Amino acid sequence: MLALATAAHAQDAAAVEGASEAVDAENVIIVAGIRASQKASIDIKRESIAVVDSIVAEDLGKLPDQNVAESLQRIAGVTIERNRGEGRYITVRGFGPKFNAVTVNGRTLATDNNGREFSFDVMPSEIIAGADVYKSPQANINGASIGATVDVKTLRAIDQKDQFAFAGSAGQMWAELADKFNPEVSGVASWRNADKTIGISLSGVYTERQTRNDEFTIGAGHVKRGSLARDVAAGRPSNEYFFGRVGPGVTPFTQVDMPSNLSPFFFERNLKRYGFSGSLQFRPTDTLTISLDGLYSKAKFTEQQTGLAYDFSGGRVVEQIVEGGSIVNGVQTGGEVAYQRIQGGFVDQIIQYDQRNVMTNQFGANIEWKPVETFKVRLDASRSKAERRGKENNLFTTIRRKNLDLFYDRRSGSPIYEYGFNSPIYPNAATSPDGITAHYYIWGGGTDVDDKIEEYRADTEWEATSNLTFFAGGMYSRRTKTLTGDEMPFGEQCAYCGSDRVLPGSLFQPTNRNFFQGEGPGNIIRDWVIYSPQQLVGVIDQFAAQDGRAFNPAVFSPSASSVVDEKVKIGYVMANFRTSLGSMPLTINAGLRYEGTTYTSTGASRTVISAQPNGQGQNLIVVSPVVPVGFRGKYHDWLPSVNIKLEPTQDLILRLAASKVMTRPTLTDLSPRQSIQTNPGNETISRGNPDLQPFRAKQIEAGVEWYFNPSSLLSAAAFYKKIDSFVTLVTTPQLVDQVTFQVTVPDNGKGATVKGFELGYRQAFTGLPSPLDGLGVQTSFNYTKSNANYTNQVAGVSYGLEGLSKTSYSLVGFYEKYGIQARVAYTWRDNFLQVASGRNGEPEYFDAYGQLDAGISYEVTPQFTVFFDAINLNSAKEFIYSVNEDRTKEYRKTGRRLSGGVRVRF
Repeated sequence: MLALATAAHAQDAAAVEGASEAVDAENVIIVAGIRASQKASIDIKRESIAVVDSIVAEDLGKLPDQNVAESLQRIAGVTIERNRGEGRYITVRGFGPKFNAVTVNGRTLATDNNGREFSFDVMPSEIIAGADVYKSPQANINGASIGATVDVKTLRAIDQKDQFAFAGSAGQMWAELADKFNPEVSGVASWRNADKTIGISLSGVYTERQTRNDEFTIGAGHVKRGSLARDVAAGRPSNEYFFGRVGPGVTPFTQVDMPSNLSPFFFERNLKRYGFSGSLQFRPTDTLTISLDGLYSKAKFTEQQTGLAYDFSGGRVVEQIVEGGSIVNGVQTGGEVAYQRIQGGFVDQIIQYDQRNVMTNQFGANIEWKPVETFKVRLDASRSKAERRGKENNLFTTIRRKNLDLFYDRRSGSPIYEYGFNSPIYPNAATSPDGITAHYYIWGGGTDVDDKIEEYRADTEWEATSNLTFFAGGMYSRRTKTLTGDEMPFGEQCAYCGSDRVLPGSLFQPTNRNFFQGEGPGNIIRDWVIYSPQQLVGVIDQFAAQDGRAFNPAVFSPSASSVVDEKVKIGYVMANFRTSLGSMPLTINAGLRYEGTTYTSTGASRTVISAQPNGQGQNLIVVSPVVPVGFRGKYHDWLPSVNIKLEPTQDLILRLAASKVMTRPTLTDLSPRQSIQTNPGNETISRGNPDLQPFRAKQIEAGVEWYFNPSSLLSAAAFYKKIDSFVTLVTTPQLVDQVTFQVTVPDNGKGATVKGFELGYRQAFTGLPSPLDGLGVQTSFNYTKSNANYTNQVAGVSYGLEGLSKTSYSLVGFYEKYGIQARVAYTWRDNFLQVASGRNGEPEYFDAYGQLDAGISYEVTPQFTVFFDAINLNSAKEFIYSVNEDRTKEYRKTGRRLSGGVRVRF
């Protein structure tokens, strides 16, 4: 077994002799060596000063989850946000991904997202040795964050126990809905010479995954619609959405809530991912260590969404049941449509094909010089880059079926509404290739991302006395985030929105996928047609040439592009002081950190000059010429911090920490780029605000840890954060001709407080009689509350902080004996606000979610192990809703995933 639990807390545990090269591995979940790692983590945690929790890999350098985020959720105070079955973002103590900094070996890691938030789905867990979560800052820790700093560790070889070690793994993962087997291969090797003067390590992984999710979605959320004629003189549209399109038995209505569209679809993802991490270390003298290390990860996501889409812009409402609201002067005012039937309507069928080719790398050099026992200097330089490509291959295609009778029914109480449609002309309307016409297309389009970071830092450490150590240092960093967007010219997407071109039936065949097989309401359509979007676009291109219509691929769009260039200068001083309070050992860490930030933000803008419905389900938009824009900004922050540790008894530790923290505005919000959506029911304009100021907060926390036996720990911590100002999304309606756009811009809003507590318990029951002495348990509970209260002006409702779940917990049982290592883990998270302003301007929430995972391995010989893992055994569903639970936004079935294979090591 590789001893990968080294070199993780050099800065945090520097006050403890011999502890600077060890891992504070609280809340460790590992595949092998569970009991040994639990004991080691407890020993090191007792020596740390700041509040730091960790995960550590023992066998293979692999964490027992799909990625780092999946493993981090076992730590008290950490929850994850899932994206179609895989953890992608983390939330720490109620603060979402944009509030948390992610570093690798203390260096900021670039991300392919538009902002700063890091997607853990691009980082395989096999190429890292562990990760630390700094909940209370120290002045010398890199990463400005109100939430936490997550420092991912890669393997360093020179201090490993064995001169040479190798471990490898090969297996297959089976995805239930896709019914596909996917290969996974990984390995890690470590070598050093006998004198420990040179060491080399290398980790690598290759993974393929073909998965499928079944998803029911209301694409642009719910909207309020009516059927009344309106007053043009009052500056309102000449008619409401259903004006002139209701039958004689339907009560006239206004401001009635209903889905903007309705779209069941199959989401299929093909992922190919590989990654490497490695290090080369020299120790030419006892006083000098030189380390070179790097990380490289590349992932190719190919995604296709194949679905239906009710388009309510055509046909006549002949039946309607509205719940709530009131009838005033014969008009239904307010309420929600529970049932609706439309004659002569439209149903579109959609295939969206996307590619996301993501590359992330980081390369660094570190020199550590210790000329005397009491003085140390560290010099570090690194560069990191992330890029996202694939926009030229993206296709959004729709085909249309006309003159259909369609209905939907929300009265079942299921997140999946009942729905169906039929044609008076041909049977089996959903799967028939007859009567399908061309409609709406986006040929290419999307955004490429380039994120480049360079950092240079120097740190000094001076042990003035046996009880007092001083630290000082500085850093310079530069980050450049470039977004390059493509768009089709306005109008060309709608070259065939009149749906006057019948498409060849040979393009289409049934999907034969059985939507939500055996689940959901009985009265739904479970199959429709599928086609090649590339072939379809080729046919439409030929039509356009014949008809003299404009239909071209997307081209570079200055208004959808931007460059944010940020420079940060940092300096800090810090001290560790060890003394006694009576007979109780007392350790104090105190420091002051300065961060000065300057930035430029450049791009372009344009405005919508006119917008009119074309009467065929789309809007005709005219925009102004592009105008270049540019901004400059700067701000600076002084960030004091103090961490206090008191040991009343040998087995009891009290902790107290206070600090001032900040998080810079996400780079997306600083960008002047804008996005204009023109589909009916989803007319939106979103743009950034380069004048934003950072999030700033003051925080305090207190904790207690009871080490009631050598392999057990009971802990509790309470925290309070006072945030001076939050960046909030401000959405206002803007009428352009006959179309009202919802314009969303980020702005500095009022502050708020966040408070809560965490409980943790873990124990290996070594005192039980055999064979029960192999049992163990680990659990955590988190409670977070905030007084944040902002108003969504579109929906007329209030909302709190994005990413904050009031409660969450994790429960893990494990067993290790007779060569068996087994674990069962259940993780639950309360509902939380996912986005304050969704596609139609309304807040969107992720419903409470609990997932059961399990794993078992058997050591056939010391060199050979077989394993089996199961993910989402309870087949949990992901449910996203807008405003309240009866307004479905997305409901996803991701299915179970099973994997098995072998590991070897020597």
